[in-house]
Amino acid sequence: MSITSRELAFAATGQAFTRNFRHLLPVPRFLLRGPYLSGESKPKDTKLKDRIQYWNIVPGDFIKLRGDTSGKLHEVYKVNKLTNRVLLKRESNKSGEPDRAQPTALSVPYAQCQLLVGRYEYPPEGDSTQPQVKPVFASRLTMSKPYWYPKGGYYIWRRYAVNTTPRLPNYSEKTHISIRIPWPKQTKVTKPEPTAYDTTADVVNEVTYTPPALPPTLLHPAPRIPSEHEYITSLTKPEKVSVPPSAPVEVYLSKELSNPHSRAKKQARWQAFHARQKALLDELIRAEYANLNGRTRGEARAEATWKWKNQLEQERKEEMKRRWRNRGEDARLARKSKRKARKAAKREQKLRNLVLAEAPNQVVPPSSKAPPATA
Repeated sequence: MSITSRELAFAATGQAFTRNFRHLLPVPRFLLRGPYLSGESKPKDTKLKDRIQYWNIVPGDFIKLRGDTSGKLHEVYKVNKLTNRVLLKRESNKSGEPDRAQPTALSVPYAQCQLLVGRYEYPPEGDSTQPQVKPVFASRLTMSKPYWYPKGGYYIWRRYAVNTTPRLPNYSEKTHISIRIPWPKQTKVTKPEPTAYDTTADVVNEVTYTPPALPPTLLHPAPRIPSEHEYITSLTKPEKVSVPPSAPVEVYLSKELSNPHSRAKKQARWQAFHARQKALLDELIRAEYANLNGRTRGEARAEATWKWKNQLEQERKEEMKRRWRNRGEDARLARKSKRKARKAAKREQKLRNLVLAEAPNQVVPPSSKAPPATA
């Protein structure tokens, strides 16, 4: 097994849970060789032995970059498990002008990130008498044994900070306290209030159909379901045809609402088509066997097969002719013939109304109705 092209294209994910470990599969080389369109960056991947199996930094966490003396906090936007890269959210352009050259996220290595454990209170320093609240980051992480959570469809484990930067006030090498770091909470999707163009919940949940009234016992006959024609007539002329209000009339829409191009219906039509051809061949063979007229059964069967093939060919031609008419080719041919006749009539009229100007070297042809000249 290997990574698919879709998984490679969408390797940067915003999901906080680990649903599978397909990011540990190799990437085919032909997916990395290209070709690529102009402006597209060539996808990259990390060696299999260097990929991280269990990610303790997920989208929604807050981190600090190692070596950053300012201690600026960054929020994790996405993670790319194929390249061991973490994508951080950038600050929006405060000037209000669009910056198309600036990427949407900052990509940093996973090893450069220090996860935020929390904010803790430290004793006052120097001449200050007020305690200080400082952000604490994990310099080394550990985790519990992961297990599969079937209800959610992902793996679960707990993450702990073994060592922190800066050290906690109550930290001791002997006690070696591990601090549990909770996972980021998923923001709930807020549903907007319905507008005039939306359907409210009470209208959706309203029961608008009542089942038909059935007889109390099986000895009584079931009520007759009105036909489709009766139902349509009752909508326009209710005084002419009376239909029970609880009749299951929606069953008439099953054929119109069903997909005629589904695989099951295509297969059913194909099977019916071949079953009809086989039944036609058997019928022609029985007819030839009934009247042998000195022929052998083999000769009668061969003649029946010949008639069968000719009939199928004739039906095929008729079907092609019918499709040709349904496409509008017959009407198009009639319009084309009418247009040709109209153009020919206009051309003849122009030649009939043609008048030549007086000019030398012109000879008027003798009329065909004029009598021949006599000497």
